Amino acid sequence: MFDRVEYKRIAKKQLKGRWATPILATLVMLAVILIISIPEIIAIIANSEGSEDELRYVTTGNFTSLITIGIAGILGIAYTKLFIDLWKTRDPLPFSAFISAFSLWFKGALAMLWYYLWVFLWSLLFFIPGIVKAYAYSQIFFIIAENPKIGVRKAMKISIEITRGYKGDLFIMDLSFIGWEILTGLTGGLLYLYVMPYMQMSKTNAYKMLKAMALQSGRLRPEDFGEQPQYEQPTDFNEQPATYNGQQADFDGQQSNFTGQPADFTAPVTPDVISLPPNNENDAN
Repeated sequence: MFDRVEYKRIAKKQLKGRWATPILATLVMLAVILIISIPEIIAIIANSEGSEDELRYVTTGNFTSLITIGIAGILGIAYTKLFIDLWKTRDPLPFSAFISAFSLWFKGALAMLWYYLWVFLWSLLFFIPGIVKAYAYSQIFFIIAENPKIGVRKAMKISIEITRGYKGDLFIMDLSFIGWEILTGLTGGLLYLYVMPYMQMSKTNAYKMLKAMALQSGRLRPEDFGEQPQYEQPTDFNEQPATYNGQQADFDGQQSNFTGQPADFTAPVTPDVISLPPNNENDAN
């Protein structure tokens, strides 16, 4: 069961009192993306004006686009790692947690380039297949951020598996934020400092549930993530400790089970994350 309303509700609880670092990380990411996009914008404007150096501008624009995609991947993996870490604790995280995640820069750049390549190739068939595959590959950053030893190609295969049957749910979840997107536009983008952390935390919850359901159903094994069995669940934001015996974690006085199943799931509960220290097998990048 995919419950986007529950993931979003819990995200607000998870961010409460811990907004400082997510907002600062969002500000840095948006600023860098804006700066590196300037040459591409200039190239597009020059090309549209029919400059005599049109070919040079087109070539420069294409090259700059690849650089932009790579840098976006570096920022994206660090941003995703920050929210994976926030999911694991109830304590505020320092900004250094975001900075330290840049150690995954190579995987991030490669993952974004690999993602865009395959989405582009599928889009050549038609627009719809490109969208479907974009959602099939959408969990690649979460997988790598949580399990850095996993190679990019393997992470993409795992993303395809855990999104099987849930791509439509992920699409609808994105649509559910469209009101926030409109409000952000009305504020000149300023509201992104709130909306992006909220969206990312919600999507982190969705990823954790997709992973848990794939493991519980047997479609994936802990070894696929290079992990050993262990108990892990998101922060319990009340004074009672979270439990692992089938009892549900209470986030706001209502029963909300995040120990491997979404809220109100009636099947037996299994712990969310099951896995082992990264094995020595290095998947090809």
